[in-house]
Amino acid sequence: MIVRSGKLFDKSAGQRIGKLTVISATLSAIASFIPFSQAKAADFDFGETAVKNINYLSKNLKGRSVGTAKEAETVDYLVQQLKGFDYTPTLQPFDYEFEEQSLTSYNIVAERPGTSGKQILLGAHYDNETSSSTVDRSNLEGTNDNASGVGVLLELAQRLETDTNHTVKFLFFGAEEIGLVGSEYYANSLNPKEIDDTLLMVNLDSLIVGDKMYFNAGRGATENPSWFKYRDLALDIAKENDIAAESNPGFNENYPEGTGCCSDLESFDQIMPVLAAEATNWDIGEKDGYTQTSNPKVPGGATWHDPATDNRQFINDVFPGLIKERARNYTIVLDQFIDEVNTQSVPEPMSVFGLIVGLGSAGMLLKRRKPM
Repeated sequence: MIVRSGKLFDKSAGQRIGKLTVISATLSAIASFIPFSQAKAADFDFGETAVKNINYLSKNLKGRSVGTAKEAETVDYLVQQLKGFDYTPTLQPFDYEFEEQSLTSYNIVAERPGTSGKQILLGAHYDNETSSSTVDRSNLEGTNDNASGVGVLLELAQRLETDTNHTVKFLFFGAEEIGLVGSEYYANSLNPKEIDDTLLMVNLDSLIVGDKMYFNAGRGATENPSWFKYRDLALDIAKENDIAAESNPGFNENYPEGTGCCSDLESFDQIMPVLAAEATNWDIGEKDGYTQTSNPKVPGGATWHDPATDNRQFINDVFPGLIKERARNYTIVLDQFIDEVNTQSVPEPMSVFGLIVGLGSAGMLLKRRKPM
């Protein structure tokens, strides 16, 4: 999850590198951890692969913020997992400036080709919030934000059958925490035809800590009401499976009813339908989704970017069994969601005028989460 205001990086807290380097030793070390090689959906429980990866990212790849060696190791690790699930992942490099440094990061793209000419995008960011002059995040596990989204996304990729109607692309974004850099780069790389051919984008971010599970549309749905159908489908699937899930009630006028914000979905909102999956509580605090829980054991009601609380030990102590429960529930809903979207009829493409308007307004919606 990103923040609404930037933070200064404490250079003593962690060493930055200008280019991500794929290290053969790292590949050898992580290649042995492939939870299920080309496993079939019936061979393991829902959430099992997700939890294994959430734990691995938290334990072995903590401090995976932009420009660090751990970020590079994370890219290598995710590539190996996807290869183990019979994908041929590709890297989309992008250069950017951050705190007077020229850095390179990567989006990871794994594709299951379909036959319809249409595509579904599913994404999650893998990076952690950076250290600042006051907070050392070199040991930030980022279990909730966003090992949870990455873990579930990996399991969805694993479960997807080889034969699929629509092309399904699994996107692992870099540099989300410093301003949606990776997802914005990917969205800007899409040409008008690719946008027309995209049915929707699904974003997974911070799926564990929160009083409730949510599925929200993007703000673009307020101008294109038909886009709410994907949000409604996800909620219907949750209900069918006796999984409690809600949508933003819209108690804060800045965040319209039924819509989400403040993560990589912002890069795609306005140009295509968006579905945002997150765990939080839109009913409390400033009713903006930033206060995650009313549990008094969570300082300030949120764990965003806090090394002391966004880790496995704290989450397991305060919310026993929640990591497994949320990983299972989100995987069940989204796995069925992909299947059902794959069987739906293809909608008419957006008009050229609508596309131009959408592209023009998308950049205006970039949000920043509150600072810690």
